[in-house]
Amino acid sequence: MKTIVIDGLGLIGGSIALVIRKQWPDHQIFGVDVNHNSLVSAQSSGIIDGGFPRLQDIAAAADVIILATPVRIILDHMDQLADMRLKPGVIVTDVGSTKQQIMVKAKRLTGKGINFIGGHPMAGSHKTTISAARANLFQSAYYFLITDTLSDQNAVKDLQSLLSGLHVKWQLVSAARHDRIVAQISHLPHIIASGLVNMSQDEFSQSPLSLRLAAGGFRSITRIASSDPEMWTDILLSNSDTIVDKIDKFSDRLGQIRQAIVSSDHEAIHDYFHQAKITRDSINAQAAAHDPNFYDLFINIPDRVGAIAQVTHILAEAKINLVNIHILEIREEVDGVLQLSFSNQQDLTRAKDELRQHGLSVVRGE
Repeated sequence: MKTIVIDGLGLIGGSIALVIRKQWPDHQIFGVDVNHNSLVSAQSSGIIDGGFPRLQDIAAAADVIILATPVRIILDHMDQLADMRLKPGVIVTDVGSTKQQIMVKAKRLTGKGINFIGGHPMAGSHKTTISAARANLFQSAYYFLITDTLSDQNAVKDLQSLLSGLHVKWQLVSAARHDRIVAQISHLPHIIASGLVNMSQDEFSQSPLSLRLAAGGFRSITRIASSDPEMWTDILLSNSDTIVDKIDKFSDRLGQIRQAIVSSDHEAIHDYFHQAKITRDSINAQAAAHDPNFYDLFINIPDRVGAIAQVTHILAEAKINLVNIHILEIREEVDGVLQLSFSNQQDLTRAKDELRQHGLSVVRGE
């Protein structure tokens, strides 16, 4: 039996606790959170065995400490841990969204013989509280382990064993490369999505109807703008140099297409979209060829009460596990497209057959 301490019982920390509880029922799991209600909720639902408002109240008893707070708090709590007397052989890991500042701070811990393993599961949601936690959140997602401090391979294996119930794909990467990757594929898109929403609010401030009409592609590409503002402020400030570089490069791209429009350069405009289409299509092809994270099924969904409930009921009756569901486009009196994600090809094929048998129109499955 091991004692696991999870510092931060939000979506990620709570979901990890759920997985550990399910796979390792004999382990003791303690939560740390400044939100008393989160601790009460987690304990009453059996996710944790006890809760504490401060890390120093329980850290000394831990065999594994998982830091699942915002990055700035992770950094502060790493300093606290460096000044504590911890168990010999304790493993300290984090799930922070940026890594370079954390790995610099980790030197204080490793210098005292503490096993620190930087990590980041590439999974999440715009919902960030313990109430949104679920055990399948990480299924088939990539989980980065940061190579900067992976000196003890036994500790790495122990951590991977503890978290094996997450069913993730482990990926080794340096802190610097990690921060460049997430800045491009996660941080910059969040900035752009929020900018589009804010611009639309300003543009349509005198015409509320126009904003309500926003649907289809606009709603799809700006969905991530619903994410937690405090969390994203923290992320941007902890990876500022890299993100500023990405913003500058994207601004250059916008400047190029702006100039092409001003000068009526048909060829440049066509190439702008053509190259994007080639690259985007190749992403789909590569994902299909290299064991994709999810297997997606797209169906037409009519605009009527209970339409989505009908779909989920059909899948539940057939005992087909649905990993994720996403409305790509829905407008009044117009059919929308529902994206259903499954963890394997077999579930996708069965779902396609079941839905067709019930008269639903499958757009495509991939």
